[in-house]
Amino acid sequence: MVNFAPQKGSSATLQPLDTAALISILRNISREPRICHFTVVAFNMQEQRVLYRQVSEKIDFPALGESLRSLNLGTIDLARLEQKHGDTDFLTNLITKELREDRPDALIFAGPKVMTDQAIPADSLKQLGDLSYPVFYMNYNLNPTASPWRDAIGNAVKYLKGFEYTISRPRDLWVAWSDIMSRIVRLKLGGTSTTSSQ
Repeated sequence: MVNFAPQKGSSATLQPLDTAALISILRNISREPRICHFTVVAFNMQEQRVLYRQVSEKIDFPALGESLRSLNLGTIDLARLEQKHGDTDFLTNLITKELREDRPDALIFAGPKVMTDQAIPADSLKQLGDLSYPVFYMNYNLNPTASPWRDAIGNAVKYLKGFEYTISRPRDLWVAWSDIMSRIVRLKLGGTSTTSSQ
């Protein structure tokens, strides 16, 4: 699940650097030979909208790129302004829907921090029960010291006993991906459970 959004929540455009970083994370995942099936969900928190969803053996990057052209970050939908906690409701519904529908070997979130006015309700996450697969968050953040606190997705991942990684440069992506794959493989082989959080 990838949040295609700019680093700055108030920005009216998705910068090429941000898009390239998020695509790089997806390309890294798609090149992993031990993964043979993907469900990709691309969404945008500012527009509170799913941009693209694909279930396949290979990520269709051209189709994903085409869907990103539909982003219109410079405008505000009046209906969204009328919702008191629209961003939190959207994220809650998105996460719970995806976690209920699929039973993957792992769930990976990627994207910049999502700062909402309210946390995802614990009751919504509690209804999911104990997940039989690990949850990871690759938080793309060019300047981690500017916003050191945990965001809405990070809080949800922590509640689900998952793991969060800050991706600021290419080496961070390599280190995070190595750790993610080792945890997935250990769990699949019946090794130590991923029950602690960072």
